[in-house]
Amino acid sequence: MFPIMSVLSALPWRLLAIGALAAFLFAGGCQFGETRVTAKWDAEKLTGAKAAAKQVDHVAAVNAQESTINQEISYEFQKTQAAISANGRDLLARVPVRVRVDAAGRDSAVPSIPVTPTRTVAATADAVPIAEQPTTNAACEKLVADAAQTTLTLVEFQRWYRKQAAAFDLSID
Repeated sequence: MFPIMSVLSALPWRLLAIGALAAFLFAGGCQFGETRVTAKWDAEKLTGAKAAAKQVDHVAAVNAQESTINQEISYEFQKTQAAISANGRDLLARVPVRVRVDAAGRDSAVPSIPVTPTRTVAATADAVPIAEQPTTNAACEKLVADAAQTTLTLVEFQRWYRKQAAAFDLSID
């Protein structure tokens, strides 16, 4: 009859059926595994995206709060600085906190008035003339203005740090 029929009757059909079943189960398992892995991966991506969105919102809130604190401190600093520079006579009275330590109540080995030498050192033969020094009053006023400005800067920086630390639960030493 046909030569194909003799070839087909000689094949081990049981082995072919078992091989086909194994291939079918393998393909189905791969598809099932891929579906599970893809679902887990999509869930992980969604969780990551939600966490990133939450972090972006938190950063925006922190930036807004920091900006508010910075503007408030800057405004207070400029207002106090303008008040200090407007009235030069009351500079020290306008600065709310002083850094000066009163030495009246302290015992000190250093005398308050230095001992003057009994005689002065003789001038050298080719002495250099001293440039004209500013008047003592002008130098003191400049020193007072500089000290008031520095003190104000320090006080406002301390206020800024305290507000930032309180806003973000930082420990204040």
